[in-house]
Amino acid sequence: MNKKITAVLVVLLLAAGGFGIYRLMTPKGEEGSKEVTINIIVESESIDYRETFRSDELYLEGLLNEHSDELQLVTEETQYGPMLMGLKGYNADISKEFFSIKINGEDAMVGIKEIPVNDKDEYTFEVTGF
Repeated sequence: MNKKITAVLVVLLLAAGGFGIYRLMTPKGEEGSKEVTINIIVESESIDYRETFRSDELYLEGLLNEHSDELQLVTEETQYGPMLMGLKGYNADISKEFFSIKINGEDAMVGIKEIPVNDKDEYTFEVTGF
């Protein structure tokens, strides 16, 4: 019986430690006003949009929501967080394409809710097929 309790406690401690490390390692956005560039590319519709924005938002989701009217932002809430569905009047057909996100030319590894906003960053949203 004591071995089971000890094993459960070890598992709980490992889980708590892993969560703590995850929180420490999660990228955080810069505080204060930032200037960033947003590119939206949809080749099939000849959309090639580029605009610079100023924002105090810490994460990309907030920045996009802050300018949702101009960007014509469409998102859908999923179990993993908000999924980008449309920009500039184009809604991706999720059966064959999606909006890929690049940060300063590098593929994003997380969704818009977890991408930090940093001064002078460039975010590119391009419709990409499967």
